[in-house]
Amino acid sequence: MDLLGTFAWSGGGLCVIYVLLPFIVRLFPWIAHKIVFLHFVEHPKVVFKDLKKPESFGLKNTRNFYLDVDEESTIGVWHALPENSGDQIDSNDGFWEKKLQEGNPIILYLHGNSSSRAQPHRVELMKLLCKLNYHVVALDYRGFGDSTGFPSEDGVVADSYFLYRWIRKRSGEVPVVIWGHSLGTGIGTKLTKQLCENGEPPDGLILQAPFTNLKHVSKLHPFSTLFRFLPWFDWAILSAFDRIGLHFKSDENIASVTIPILLLHAEDDFTIPHELGERLHKEARRVCEVTSTDIHFVSFDKKHQYGHNGLYKSPELLQHVVNFVASLKR
Repeated sequence: MDLLGTFAWSGGGLCVIYVLLPFIVRLFPWIAHKIVFLHFVEHPKVVFKDLKKPESFGLKNTRNFYLDVDEESTIGVWHALPENSGDQIDSNDGFWEKKLQEGNPIILYLHGNSSSRAQPHRVELMKLLCKLNYHVVALDYRGFGDSTGFPSEDGVVADSYFLYRWIRKRSGEVPVVIWGHSLGTGIGTKLTKQLCENGEPPDGLILQAPFTNLKHVSKLHPFSTLFRFLPWFDWAILSAFDRIGLHFKSDENIASVTIPILLLHAEDDFTIPHELGERLHKEARRVCEVTSTDIHFVSFDKKHQYGHNGLYKSPELLQHVVNFVASLKR
């Protein structure tokens, strides 16, 4: 086959794949599941390091431990102490759990898809929050990092719920704030909905790069650019989410959230477009008229180029967080 023929064959093959891929996803919806969670993808800077050693990622005064959620899931957890805790650190569990009762606010951090709690931008945010003298407790959901099991919408929310109750049992009246990023905002909003409905609400909810629901973000995500204009995109791709129980309907779940909410979004976020954060904010404001919930939306100018993962670089971020946490009432 001559060179021209080779190119023609390759081009034709790509066209066939382009047309058939949505049908393949509909036929095998587990592919959509993997695309949503990407739990098998690890960050290059993390892959050869040991999650049991958070100090190797630059986190001081941080311990690693594991919790058995159910028969399927054992989750890996990091607990980073506030900077004002000092350097006299004891290795026994009692020391760390007692620290949770000393009055410093506690952030339960729920990360987005792919990689683990050790992904660099997640670690950098944890460091900043510790400098604010907050505890940070971060987990890897089932199937992520060194946690066992296989992720699902209900499963990752169950893992987060279990860790929240573990914290509450040990923290007493100390404020606990749930912080979700990206996919973690969908997890965090659904978790907070359940907690509010069950009479055990957190003190605040922070949503970084939030979205309305999985179908909306799937239509606007860069990965779908080549396929979203196909007439069968909804029928093939989006229907696969329903078949495997993936919804993350934050625009519906937020109606049951009765605690203060802070939304953070960069204008140049191309992974989860800023407009989805605005739409969720608008829906939350509408609900607030009924629940009297305090809600704040902070946009970060595109000129700073924070994108999807870079808000930790913002000098203004910490003040927004400090003001929000200080406004919470127990």
